Amino acid sequence: MAATKWNIDINAGEDWKAIINLMMPDGVTNRGIAGHTLESQLKRHTKSAAAKTSLVLTVLDEATGNIQLELTPAQTSLLKSGKYVYDVELTETATGKIERVIEGVFTIRPEVTT
Repeated sequence: MAATKWNIDINAGEDWKAIINLMMPDGVTNRGIAGHTLESQLKRHTKSAAAKTSLVLTVLDEATGNIQLELTPAQTSLLKSGKYVYDVELTETATGKIERVIEGVFTIRPEVTT
């Protein structure tokens, strides 16, 4: 299944949160994520060796696939202005199967007042 593309603009030094529901391909049925783990990284480029930071991922409801993605003010203030790529991967713990469920670009706008 193809990952959902979601591009985001945020200000450096600010808190950013999003609550989303993962859905099945039909776009109607919630996707349960019990027995899965989530991981996400933010990098300058897809081929960057090291991540600049990781999104804080919180499962709010495993049965409905309701999750929260977050970057703290401390995280965003350390990022230089510009574009970063990110993704969110879902790993089935029983099999180790990895699926990218969200991907996109974070555009960080510079902080003027510190």
